[in-house]
Amino acid sequence: MNAKTSESTNPHTAAGKGEELAQAAFTLFSTRGIDRVNLDEVAAAAGVTKGSLYWHYSSKKAVVLAACDLYYLRWRAQISAATDSCAGAYATLEAAVAYSVRSCLLDDANRVFSTEIVALSLYDTDVRASWAGFLDETQRYFLGLTHQAVGSGELVCADVDRAVDLMVAAMEGIKQIALFQPQICGPQSEQRTCIRLMSLLGSQQER
Repeated sequence: MNAKTSESTNPHTAAGKGEELAQAAFTLFSTRGIDRVNLDEVAAAAGVTKGSLYWHYSSKKAVVLAACDLYYLRWRAQISAATDSCAGAYATLEAAVAYSVRSCLLDDANRVFSTEIVALSLYDTDVRASWAGFLDETQRYFLGLTHQAVGSGELVCADVDRAVDLMVAAMEGIKQIALFQPQICGPQSEQRTCIRLMSLLGSQQER
C-alpha cells in the first residue's frame, strides 16, 4: 500500500500529517530561510517520505503557503486566548497589542518567518496575496477593538483608521529595523514598545 492510498483512507491522519509537514516547514524556514530549505529536508523533519509530502503538497510554494496558514491559525487562537478574559474595551486592546509585540516582534521564529514571507512576496504574487489577506485581517481586528474602546469612552482617538494604519506600520517597521538593531526586539524593550504602540492609537480616557 502506498502513502497516498494509506492516508486517503484516514482523513484525520492525512490532515494531521499535513499539519506536521507545515510545522516542520515553518521551523526550518524560520531558522534557515526559505531559499535554503528543500522539500527533502521538510519531509525528513516531519518523519515522512518525499512521496508522502507530495501527496499533501504539490510544490514548495504549496508548502510555504501551508506554513503561512499555520501561522495565521495560531495567531487567531493565541490572540483570542490573550484577550478573552479582559474586562473592558481598552484592556482588550492593550492586551492585543501586548500579545502582538510578544508574538510578532519578540518571538524570533515568528519574526524571521514573517520577514522571509514579506521578502518572498516581492516576487511571488500568490504569497503576496496570502500575506496581504492576513494583514487585512489584523487591521480589521485592531480597527474593531479601537472603535470599541473609543465607543466605550475609554480611548480618545480623532481618526481611528489612521491610528490603526500607523500602529500596524510601526510594528512592521520595528520588525525590519530588528535586522540591524536586534536589541529593539529584546525582552527589555517589550514594555516600552507596547506603550509607544498604544500611544499611536490614542490616549486613555481618565475616569
